Amino acid sequence: MKFVIFGSTGPSGLQLVEECLQQGHCVTALVRNPDKMSVKHENLTVNKVDLAKEEDLVPHVTGSDAVLSCLGAPAGIWVPCSLYTDTIKTITGAMRKGGVSRYVGMSAWGTKHDPGLPWIIRWVLRPLFLRNILPNMAEMEDYLSESCTDIDYTVVRPPGLTNDQASGKEALAFEGQYVPDATSRIPRRDIAKFMLACVVNGEWKKKHVAVGIK
Repeated sequence: MKFVIFGSTGPSGLQLVEECLQQGHCVTALVRNPDKMSVKHENLTVNKVDLAKEEDLVPHVTGSDAVLSCLGAPAGIWVPCSLYTDTIKTITGAMRKGGVSRYVGMSAWGTKHDPGLPWIIRWVLRPLFLRNILPNMAEMEDYLSESCTDIDYTVVRPPGLTNDQASGKEALAFEGQYVPDATSRIPRRDIAKFMLACVVNGEWKKKHVAVGIK
């Protein structure tokens, strides 16, 4: 299959690129700085794009089987965040013009209030360290639900991400803000495997799904 990946030079995006290539797929990485791409492979194409310009994305998206995104903003207590809402609009706009309907993107546990969330998310991360990022992720999710009925989207919500090797455990998926009884952290490679499986197996279309492991 042919995939377009955004956020491919970040820690999660690199894991997704490697997983796709390892499973024999072709990847086009659309990046702001090609020099940051550390992966080299005959099935990998790296193109520099301006994420703010829909027309810049269209020719690269056209002809792909799916678009995947691991775009992420740095945590900032005082800095407003609009990355997720800004980019989802240009990406889905380019997808429509390019005739592509499948999208899988990363969000996070706790984008919206849920009394069952782990206490550290409810009382520390949401009100303090991620108080600008999580609401913008929630706005992105709402945009997909309300304005992208023509897009077969899947929003993947992981807990805290680590750079550990793949756990080898079965990923638990739950349509909600978190996965009950799962650990509060998960290897990035596990999320990459889950995101790819969503596309290959045609699972969780038009869903917002939390993922975790025990």
